[in-house]
Amino acid sequence: MQIREWIEKNRDSIIRDVCSLVEIKSVSSPGEGGWPFGTGCRQVLLKALSLAEENGLETENHENYCGSAVLKGESEEELGFFSHLDVVPEGNDWTKTKPYEPLVADGWIYGRGSADNKGPAVAALYAMKYFKENGISLRHTLRQFYGCDEERGMEDMGYYLKAHKPPVFSLVPDAAFPVCCGEKGRYQIVCEAQISNDILSVKGGEGINSVPAHAEISLKEKKVTADGKAAHAAKPETGDNAIVKLSGLLVQNHLLGEADETVFRFLWEGLSDYNGSGLHISCEDEDSGPLTIAATMIEHTEDVMRLFLDLRYPVTADTEMIESGFKNTAEHYGWNVIKMDHNPSFYMDKENETVKLLTEICSRVYGRKFEPYCMGGGTYARKLPNAVGYGPGLSYQKKPCEDGHGKGHQPDECVCIENLVNAVEIYIHAIMELDKLIP
Repeated sequence: MQIREWIEKNRDSIIRDVCSLVEIKSVSSPGEGGWPFGTGCRQVLLKALSLAEENGLETENHENYCGSAVLKGESEEELGFFSHLDVVPEGNDWTKTKPYEPLVADGWIYGRGSADNKGPAVAALYAMKYFKENGISLRHTLRQFYGCDEERGMEDMGYYLKAHKPPVFSLVPDAAFPVCCGEKGRYQIVCEAQISNDILSVKGGEGINSVPAHAEISLKEKKVTADGKAAHAAKPETGDNAIVKLSGLLVQNHLLGEADETVFRFLWEGLSDYNGSGLHISCEDEDSGPLTIAATMIEHTEDVMRLFLDLRYPVTADTEMIESGFKNTAEHYGWNVIKMDHNPSFYMDKENETVKLLTEICSRVYGRKFEPYCMGGGTYARKLPNAVGYGPGLSYQKKPCEDGHGKGHQPDECVCIENLVNAVEIYIHAIMELDKLIP
C-alpha cells in the first residue's frame, strides 16, 4: 500500500484520536492531586500511552513526569519525536465550541491543544504506526516523547534527560513547516514593587507565555478594567496587551498617587512597544528578528505587586546588555527584579545537510518552495543536542476565525486536518531519510 493511501485509510482515526486528547483539560499544575504536573496532565499522559499501545507500540511511563512510545530498531541509537500534552489555560471568548469539547467542522478541529500540541503529537504517532503496521525495519529505534510541562517551564524534559540519553536527532512537531532551525533565547522574569493601600487589588493574565486579554484594578474610589486581545508571548505584536492598556488608563488619567503612578508608568512607558525600546534593550538580527517582551501576568498580595514578563531575544544578542539594561530600567521605576530564568537560544545552520534534506521533503509534499527559518517560540528543540522544529503548521495559512482567535494560546484554537495528514506523510519520509543519513 502506498504511503498516502495508508494515511487516507487512517484519516478518521487520526481525527478521533486528536479529539480524545483535546477533551482532557491538561494545564500543568505542579503537585495538584499528588502528581508531578497535576491530575489532568497525568490523565492525558495515560490516554496518549494507551493510544500508542493500541497502535502496536511499546510504551514507557516516566514516573508521570512524561512518557514515551517506542518502536525498536536494529540498534539502541534513537531518532526522536518530542511532543507535549499540556496546554495553556483556556481563557475566555470562545465562540466555536467550549475549550474541551472538540469540534470537527469544515476541515478543522477546534479545541484547546488541538494545534498546540495534541494534534501534532497524534500526527507523529501515526508516522510511527506506519512503520510498525507495515513491518518496515529501521536501523534506529524510534521514540516519541510525551511531555506534560512544556508550557510552564519544561521541568518534564529536565527530569527525562537526567536519566535518559537523548536521541541522536529529534524532530519537534511544535512549529511550522519547513524547518525551524533556530529559536530566540528567552527570559521568564518576575518583578515586585511596593504599592500603597490605595490599591485594593490588581490582577491580569492567565499564563506566563500568553499576552493577556483582560486586566483590572480595584481602588478605594473605583474599579478600572481593560480588555485586549490574547496572543502567544512569542508574537506579542499580534495581540493587544490588557495589562499595558490598564497601566495607560491609570497613568494618563492620573488615578493614582505619585509613587503608585511611577510603578505603573514602567508598564506604560517601558512595555508599550513590545520590542524593548522603552527599556533601552532593543536589538535584532537578520536570522531571528527583533527582541520582544510582554507583560503576561500581574497580581497583588498585601502591599506588594508582582509582575511576570516574557522576553525573547535574537540568537546573536548580547545577554549581558539585556540583563543589565532591563534591571536598571526596572529599578528606576521602583521595581525589584526577583527572578530572570534564562533559556538560551539555539541555532542550526540553514546550510546544514540535515536541515536542507528536511526542507526538501516539505517542498516535495506541498509542491512549493520552502526556506528554513528562526522563530521566537520556545520548544523542546532548545533542550536537545540535535533537534529542529518541524511542522505541522503553515505560516502562510489563515485560520477560519475572526481576528484574535484560532491560533495556539487564543480562543477557538484550531488545527487544519489536511495539515496533520500531510505531516504524517512528511514525518514518514523524514524518518526514512534520517535513518539512512545519520550514523
